[in-house]
Amino acid sequence: MLRKLMIAASVASVLAMPAMAAEEKAADTCEAMLQKAAQVAAAAKLDEAAAKTVAELKAKAQEQMKAGDEEGCKATAAGLLKALGAE
Repeated sequence: MLRKLMIAASVASVLAMPAMAAEEKAADTCEAMLQKAAQVAAAAKLDEAAAKTVAELKAKAQEQMKAGDEEGCKATAAGLLKALGAE
């Protein structure tokens, strides 16, 4: 009985791995990072200079995303999140 339970648990964990990996990868996309930044920005109270920096970084990240530069967009979005105090 214990052996069957261990085998079933092993099979379940192996089958769940691709789903967990896909979820982790989806959270690491430029689009996901920009969505997180939008949520943080909605609650953030920024002074005028910080708001200008955030707007510039957001625009740059969106342009990079449109151009297909995923890595550049992720780097800019990381800077955006940092400017918002989220990271």
